[in-house]
Amino acid sequence: MSDTSPYPPRRARLLQKMQRGIAVIPTAPEAVRNGDAHYDYRHDSHFHYLSGFAEPEAVLVLIAGETMQSVLFCREKNPEREIWDGFRFGPAAAAAHFGFDAAYPIDQLDDKL
Repeated sequence: MSDTSPYPPRRARLLQKMQRGIAVIPTAPEAVRNGDAHYDYRHDSHFHYLSGFAEPEAVLVLIAGETMQSVLFCREKNPEREIWDGFRFGPAAAAAHFGFDAAYPIDQLDDKL
């Protein structure tokens, strides 16, 4: 796997510049070719610059204030879907691998915000 060390400092720099507030940064949506076939996925460049995460259906939430936090929302691990769609980190592995303070399944985004 690639080196993920540049991403936490990038997030930290943005959080320092924000001082207070919340940034919600989604990645690009998947593009449907036809029916259930998709084009090869291309992540959003701004999202990837800050997160290093290259899977679809993901949102980065940066929380600046007294405590600084970076939180990822992404798809859960699903071995059956991974056969067809390819590898998924899942929230726990994504947090550990990319250095997020927390990670949750994407379907919890509305509740957590």
